[in-house]
Amino acid sequence: MTLRTRLEGWWWPRSQGPRRLARALLRRLATLKHRLRSTDEPRIVWLPADETTDPGSAPEPPRIALLTGGDPSTARVTAERAAASDPDLLTDDAESARFHLVLDDTADDLPAETVEALLLAAVACDVDLAVAGPAQPAESHPDGRLVGPGAQLLRTPRLGETAPEPVGRAVPWIVEDDSAGTPRDRHARPFLRSAGLDLLTLDARRIVHRRVRPVDHLLADLPPRGDGRRTALFLLPYLAVGGAERLLFDLLDGLRERYRLLVVTIEPHRRALGQTVDRCRALADAVYTLGDWLPRPAHAAAIRYLLRRHAVESLVSWNGTVLFYDSLLFQHGLTDGPAAPRILAQLYHHEGAWTARTAPPVVDAVDVHLAVNREIARSLVEERGAEAERVALVHHGVAVPTRETTVLDDGPTFCDARRARRGALGLPDDALVFGAFLRFHPQKRPLDLVELARRLESDGWWLLLVGGGPLDAAVDEALARRPAPNIVRRPMTREPLPLYDAVDVCVSTSSYEGLPVFLLDALARGIPCVATAVGDVPLLLEAGGGVLVEQPGDLDAFTGALRALGDPRRRRTEGEAGRAVVAERFGLERYRADYENLIFPSGGAP
Repeated sequence: MTLRTRLEGWWWPRSQGPRRLARALLRRLATLKHRLRSTDEPRIVWLPADETTDPGSAPEPPRIALLTGGDPSTARVTAERAAASDPDLLTDDAESARFHLVLDDTADDLPAETVEALLLAAVACDVDLAVAGPAQPAESHPDGRLVGPGAQLLRTPRLGETAPEPVGRAVPWIVEDDSAGTPRDRHARPFLRSAGLDLLTLDARRIVHRRVRPVDHLLADLPPRGDGRRTALFLLPYLAVGGAERLLFDLLDGLRERYRLLVVTIEPHRRALGQTVDRCRALADAVYTLGDWLPRPAHAAAIRYLLRRHAVESLVSWNGTVLFYDSLLFQHGLTDGPAAPRILAQLYHHEGAWTARTAPPVVDAVDVHLAVNREIARSLVEERGAEAERVALVHHGVAVPTRETTVLDDGPTFCDARRARRGALGLPDDALVFGAFLRFHPQKRPLDLVELARRLESDGWWLLLVGGGPLDAAVDEALARRPAPNIVRRPMTREPLPLYDAVDVCVSTSSYEGLPVFLLDALARGIPCVATAVGDVPLLLEAGGGVLVEQPGDLDAFTGALRALGDPRRRRTEGEAGRAVVAERFGLERYRADYENLIFPSGGAP
């Protein structure tokens, strides 16, 4: 273990006091700024509950009764379908129920976790009303844009109490823009106003302080759920359009027949990054988008509840989250208790970011460190002090299409498909096209791609640039300042594979990578690549498949490499070599088998 790692391990626990003070100061500054703005929208400041004094921390059976309001048989069928995986929540005794559930005509479209999601929101936020319905991602969060409430959960007044004017919270189900239709009135009920994802009474103060409550304590009496299959929970920041999500879905698809699989996200879904929530629901047994439902202070307790309730055997941190590392280090651990699951943590980079957060307490808490390239595996052992036997190197894997459906096939069927694809994208049929499908983030250096297209315009090269993210505005500004007629830009797409038909070469200008899925997909289709020599990209291209550029930002080297691949014979030779490497070493079945053995080792609980 290096001196740097030791210092980080000493500093992180001791930094939490100053960090808490800084967060409190930022909250005060944010509320002051809000008071000075002229707005009618109230601001909600969420604070963790004080478990020692919170009078609502004693467990109660959270039984839910259905208020039909229409055809009882239809409503009952709908409710049973929505809560099919959790019948313990429903009761026929409306008088003893803590909550009443009201469903409308759109309830059939709600996912199976609807009732449980409403319950988590109502209990954690201590509100009288939780509303669920379809919503579209916005730039920062769905912002209460429910397309009509499909279900409403209302707290039942106790004997002798007067029914309060509801204070509530929305639980949006993220859907595609074109499937949700035109958003209806944002007011779920006439006397409610939307403020972010919180529904407040019209006379609410402009600054509202509310405390979240620990759902793992309040819902402790609910019995475990399951169907006899071994269960894993995958924890992600969000379900965007990207390589991490693509790899997860390929894994889920290979495991779902034998295991019970849950997916949990803790960041709001953003329009610029796209979303794959509905695709994930088709592969996983349950998807909990906690970042869209609950305030941040409620997340750790909600995950502890899910781990216990679903009898989770393995918790897999996939692509890293602040919550995962902070909870393991400093808060009430995510995995407290005698039946704590195994913890697996996946890393995509050998320095900075989550690797820097892998301080000694995390190293000790994680059962299996999942490294996606050799440098990460080395760093975990030599610099972070992890035991070598607890570090697993698992390279990404992709499906390798048949030769007859790749660019290596120059028959009339493929050529016609290529011509049609280019025509639909606005690319000349006879141009040389290099493509990049990426998140617009400083790591990926999208502005380097724009500059490359400018340099190669006179050589007849075009750029197909597909993506979006934090640098969207910077790319727009660069193109507005100096238009480039040989650049075709498209937003994030959930179906990128057909776009490979339109390109001759794929390019990655990243400053760092684990092992880009984008390049694996290209090589599997016989498309050569030009990429910076980061992560295990050199391993991918060491036997051919394209050209390596040693230093990120070396545009001269990138320009030279693309000009060299202007020769169609060179492109074909490199494409053949790259496809052979992917088929031999980076195939999908090997990838799935490696992860299955690590997440569900033999001899585990049945």
